[in-house]
Amino acid sequence: MTRFWDPDSQLRAEAERLRLIAETDGTRDDHARTNGYDSRAWPDLDLNLAKDDRAPPPPFDESILSSPLLEWARRTADDCSTPIDYVAGGLIGTASAMLGNARRVSPWAPWVEHPFIWIALVGNPSSGKTPALMPFKNALMTVESDAQPGHAEAMRRWEAEREKAAARAEAWKKEIKVAAAKGGAAPEKPRDADTPRQPTPSRLVIVDATTEEAANLLARNHRGLVLVRSELSGWVGQLDRYGGNGADRAFYLESWDGGPHTIDRVKHNGEPVQVRYCSLAIIGGLQPDKLRDVFSGPDDGLAERFSYIWPDPVPPHRPNSRGANERAGLLLRIFRRLRSLDWDRDGTGLTIPKIIRVDDGALQILDTIRNQIAEAAEREPGILACWRGKNPGRLLRLALTLEYLEWAANPDGTIEPEIVSLASMQRAAGYIDYLDAMMVRALGELAVSEAQRVAALIARMILEERPAEINERSLYRRAGFSELRDKEFRDDVLAELERAGWVRRKRSVTGRKPSPSLEINPQL
Repeated sequence: MTRFWDPDSQLRAEAERLRLIAETDGTRDDHARTNGYDSRAWPDLDLNLAKDDRAPPPPFDESILSSPLLEWARRTADDCSTPIDYVAGGLIGTASAMLGNARRVSPWAPWVEHPFIWIALVGNPSSGKTPALMPFKNALMTVESDAQPGHAEAMRRWEAEREKAAARAEAWKKEIKVAAAKGGAAPEKPRDADTPRQPTPSRLVIVDATTEEAANLLARNHRGLVLVRSELSGWVGQLDRYGGNGADRAFYLESWDGGPHTIDRVKHNGEPVQVRYCSLAIIGGLQPDKLRDVFSGPDDGLAERFSYIWPDPVPPHRPNSRGANERAGLLLRIFRRLRSLDWDRDGTGLTIPKIIRVDDGALQILDTIRNQIAEAAEREPGILACWRGKNPGRLLRLALTLEYLEWAANPDGTIEPEIVSLASMQRAAGYIDYLDAMMVRALGELAVSEAQRVAALIARMILEERPAEINERSLYRRAGFSELRDKEFRDDVLAELERAGWVRRKRSVTGRKPSPSLEINPQL
């Protein structure tokens, strides 16, 4: 059963209980003798070991969404028994992909940003990350399936053209034989004898694909795609797993920028895979204990491209599902409307992104943020400074997405936005402030060593279960503690617990080797 509890309140209760024990003459010693321990031999108990010292989450900024969308997010969060923070992040991340390369934003030439956003929903198992993504997955798959009838018709036309080309090629071969027999020159192959390129179905979502396959999909879907993963740690772990000298990470780093990308492979017979717009939104869940792996990876900026959303969990409850179908219908209508936006065209008729300019008042907000980042860059080196360094581009992407998200939620017939308004830039700036506080919270995971982090997990387990002792073997066999199989690391973790007065090694019966069992401080 999932338990939701407040560590600070439990620690306060423990401190008060120990104070009362100390004030009662002989109570502590009587308790110790009854349980076979000598409590006076234990060091002072440090309850702070179990305390969560990371920064608290900021409150969700409700001003980033208009009233209809805010009400939709609240009710959808209730449907999914999940924090509204997750739902709003999922909405913004997936909407950025639905808008895609058909629209880009430019504050001034030559600076252009596409709308694609990367979001990591951080939380422990059963905190509501996966349920929060389900409404968006369902809507994305429905919009993707909308294109299937058109693809079927395109396949029928392609099959007819293919047979026509095959017949023309066969006739051309006969013409060559006749010319050869007469000693004449061979006729050139007619253009209509070439097999036409097979049409491919339109795609929106990538769930589990290799980097090469992701590139192939992007080469056929110029509008861009969204990668949705329940656990992003699995995706990060697969990057460059089979070698490639960092090619996987390099590809995804380029997909943040949205420019062209070319992949040369021998198996393609020298024909490169050319991605016209390497644009990808990424959204998924991430457990807190995986943050260290993400932040301590190669210093290439991949971690700094994500916005980390880590709210407190909400207690599980039975939702009021009234209106759930209407909410699903509204999301689907928004996605379809965003997807219906047509491309712009260049002088030759080639499809290109339509560039949206920025209101003059909104540009002042952009200038302010850029100046703040420049002033703080020298004072705040490291991951946080690198993350903040991407905020000007992140701000423009969020403002563009919010501008069109509000438009798509309005009734059909509402005129498409011509600029990114001051109101949308203000909403985006407010969300940047919220995401900044979330980033500080996420980085708090790096403030302690890995051994201290795991020791704190064991301490919280002790507070919750109140065992009289724990066994090393049974401990590392528990779910979530497999890393304790490494003896050297396990010794470091247990040393942290011993220093804090939580456990001590039981005396060995034979005296030949240390006991695998540890006593729990009887004060607990």
